[in-house]
Amino acid sequence: MAKYTIGTVIYENRIRKKITQEELSYGICTPATLSKIENGMQMPRRKIFEALMQRLGLQTQYYFLPLSSEDMERSNLEYQITRKLSLREYDFADLLDRYKSCGPKMDHMEKQFYTYASALLLLGSRSQMERGTELLLSAILYTIPEFSVQNVKKCALLTFLEITIINNIAINYRKLGHMEEAKKMLLYLKEYLESKDIDLEEKAKIYPMILFNLSNWFGREGRNELVYELCNMGIDFCIKHGKLTMFPMLIFNKAYSLAKMNRLDEAIPYFRQACTIFEALKDNERANLCRKEIQESFSVKL
Repeated sequence: MAKYTIGTVIYENRIRKKITQEELSYGICTPATLSKIENGMQMPRRKIFEALMQRLGLQTQYYFLPLSSEDMERSNLEYQITRKLSLREYDFADLLDRYKSCGPKMDHMEKQFYTYASALLLLGSRSQMERGTELLLSAILYTIPEFSVQNVKKCALLTFLEITIINNIAINYRKLGHMEEAKKMLLYLKEYLESKDIDLEEKAKIYPMILFNLSNWFGREGRNELVYELCNMGIDFCIKHGKLTMFPMLIFNKAYSLAKMNRLDEAIPYFRQACTIFEALKDNERANLCRKEIQESFSVKL
């Protein structure tokens, strides 16, 4: 009988991090299945393998997992869809149809991704916001069946897709007028990303965005000192890890909080920095919008 060594990697990291089989496998597979994987008696399916590794804070690309041609096709389609989502390109309906139809029947992990991507196809339309949110809530229940917007802290360990889904639920809840629930979800994700062992590349994709969204939401409540703190955390993270996507937006929000605290002289250099970085990133539209906002709100022309 073949013995699969990938189980040893999962077992040793789980023991080192003092995670039980029940905690790691929750919503992904049964503890009995995880035991077989760890003992080398069973090779996990692709999405189960990825989810277990992510909950352990490990990267997956360094480990070889034999895939059928159908599994490889579905994996490639998932990469293409994820890539389009990162670029905010929503012309992937045909890719999603192929994802569903190619290969064997989708397992519950693949259904979670399919439902999540289907939800995001709807979110460009305000009229479809509630339906999109319902789909996101359905997606998270595939692996966190006890998920509750009111008690998100029930989630002990999260995959990156679970983090992404909860982040999108929070954003939609804010748009639908449920600000307190939205804040609770993002504050929990912030705490989770700061306290858990998360793969750095995955963390860098979403942590600055969470801080930026929180700074926007708390800014609307006039909590400018907290906005200043959140922005500094995000700016420091972006500098340390060389991430530019959210960097100028965090600098702009930092400047805005300073100006709102009657510290306009301190704010102006940061406003200039944000506009300059936007221009360096060839985002002249956002640079111009920032200049317009600064002039209208603080009578300062940059």
